[in-house]
Amino acid sequence: MSEWISVEEAAKKYNLKKEYIQLWVDMRVIMSYFKDYKTVVNDESLRGFLKTREKGIDPEYVKALEQFCISKSETCLIYAFLLGARDKELEIYREAKSQRDALRGMWMEQNERVRDLEIELELGQFNCYKCRLKKWCMRIKRIKLNWFTKVWK
Repeated sequence: MSEWISVEEAAKKYNLKKEYIQLWVDMRVIMSYFKDYKTVVNDESLRGFLKTREKGIDPEYVKALEQFCISKSETCLIYAFLLGARDKELEIYREAKSQRDALRGMWMEQNERVRDLEIELELGQFNCYKCRLKKWCMRIKRIKLNWFTKVWK
């Protein structure tokens, strides 16, 4: 039965840099899996790979390395595409937010007009529309109305 060891243990055992072992794991030239947030390699698979490496760099290794580089390039292209798509989505959100803010401003303005009309209508019911103090009454009622709306929020 073969033994499974972490990348760090394998690096110490075979006196290698752990980056090399991780590269071989990423190239899939040695058996490995991910366990407890660590990469674990098959010791027998690593030994077999190191034996073939002692003979020198063979065409199989070069081919695996090329394939690894190609797949990383494709991953980078996909990542760049996804970043571009995210940027477009963020721009759409910004535009929607600015439209929402503009509509909210218009809505607030319309609310003010409706309040003023309500106050004028209320004053008109009590024959205040002829009074010289109409503007003062409207201001007082507006302050009173604003105060009540703030209290209820």
